[in-house]
Amino acid sequence: MKKMKKIFFTILAVLCLSNLSAQVIQQRLLKVDPANVAEFEAAVSKKTKMYNSKDGQARWVTFQILTGNNAYNYVRMQIAQSMAEFDNVDKEGNAFWQKTVGPLHTSIGNRIWSVNTAVTYTPKTQKRFNHRRVIFYNYKDSGEQDFWRYRERSKKIFEEMGYENRVGVMNCMSGCDGNWVQVRFHHKDFAGEANDWKDRPEFVKKYNELFGEGSHIEDRNKLRNSLMPDGMRVRHQKRMPELSSSWN
Repeated sequence: MKKMKKIFFTILAVLCLSNLSAQVIQQRLLKVDPANVAEFEAAVSKKTKMYNSKDGQARWVTFQILTGNNAYNYVRMQIAQSMAEFDNVDKEGNAFWQKTVGPLHTSIGNRIWSVNTAVTYTPKTQKRFNHRRVIFYNYKDSGEQDFWRYRERSKKIFEEMGYENRVGVMNCMSGCDGNWVQVRFHHKDFAGEANDWKDRPEFVKKYNELFGEGSHIEDRNKLRNSLMPDGMRVRHQKRMPELSSSWN
């Protein structure tokens, strides 16, 4: 038991320390009337090209939500290297946004997320895909150990497999009620997602080989039990290249 606690607190320390230098993301939901979609997208594209496409300018990424209650609305994310960057207010760009995009949408909420580099998996050769399968988790305080055990072990399995797609993990730092985490799976499209799921049996096999027979189902059950009621939501999103800053 003492050994397990020591391992767990070591994991937590690594998770916390890794996030000190991790990317941080401000995220807003943008609700758009279907009649305004074309005009909205054109205005966001123009604003992004003018104010978010050069070195030194804030970097923004726009996703269209494909499933759930907010399907066919948008998520707009500002990606920064530290929270201090959020102090740099682009007054000119904001004024242009309010004039052109403002009347075409309703902005709902603001959350700040941190990329959890300790459990994020990035392949050696990363493919730039726009399709995302996103799982939102909300875990109990008492379930912290079981939740992060599965995420840490999953990253190790992806490394063992040489998995080709990025799996990003983000912790909610502000604006959330509870211990919310996003796990973002990158795929080419829906067909690519279905094809990538063919690797699932190999994932389970390697998990059991590395951590012991039956460990995958045991850890999955512990993961489920670590969650709050309604603590797992699956959504799909699509990155909109014309409405986003270019890749770094």
